Amino acid sequence: MKKIIGMAVLSFLTFSAFAGFETPEDQRTKRLTERALETKNYIDSMVGRTAWYNSNECLTEKIYPDTSNISYGSATYSTNGEYKPIVFESAEMQQDTYKDYVTFKIKIGETDEGYIQTSTAMPLKISDNEYVGCFKANKPIKKESTISKSIDDILFGWSYSCKKDKFNQSKSCYLHRANSDLMVGIYNGQHSVYVGRDHYPRSQSAIKIDSNTPIYGYEGSSSTPQKAIEQLKRGKVAYTRYKEWPYDYNQDGEVDLTGFTEKYNEMIDEYKKL
Repeated sequence: MKKIIGMAVLSFLTFSAFAGFETPEDQRTKRLTERALETKNYIDSMVGRTAWYNSNECLTEKIYPDTSNISYGSATYSTNGEYKPIVFESAEMQQDTYKDYVTFKIKIGETDEGYIQTSTAMPLKISDNEYVGCFKANKPIKKESTISKSIDDILFGWSYSCKKDKFNQSKSCYLHRANSDLMVGIYNGQHSVYVGRDHYPRSQSAIKIDSNTPIYGYEGSSSTPQKAIEQLKRGKVAYTRYKEWPYDYNQDGEVDLTGFTEKYNEMIDEYKKL
């Protein structure tokens, strides 16, 4: 069950270290509180900043007209292949069990506005690094290579983002294919393979690569991620299965693995540089 936490409430959140007995609910509340503060710091680092946005370069990070239509198939903002300045004006946070969702209100150019949603699992980032997100700190110079990269992204659809936490120095990278239910990541040296979203409580999930034996997990998280990654690097197609809240039935998906290995290796190289 998702929980909406307003920014006014966040300002009063505190957590304290203590020794003693804790119930699972105490531990859960503490984790959520700590993560909420980390998410607030992330929001504070983004609100007020300006970035350059090109809808043709951002296949997985779309700007939507309102908060009630942020999903695949909804209308999205087009820059007609040009870079436009956008300002992150404000944000709202929605807390889930394993990650927080952040919805930014965006000012586009002089007159337009919209909304973009991201999550703490793979937060959007403003960077001039061509391999880190698609929101640029400076207006890019149009080059032929940009067109080639756009074509590659359309064909293969794999993109990743990386970050290093300025407070605790933790490092993370996450790789995702556009419009799929599959995400691969590395956090402080620990690999992860994640399937689906908004999982039905205590439900089983699975991923099957080509004709290999299915690899099972719990609420989307694979129990043997490195085994799954090795199969993904050699595979052609991945089949996913999970149960999405509030419906207790299987959601099946299929992911083309073309280009996965190349982008995965790029992500690992970028992770090592953090």
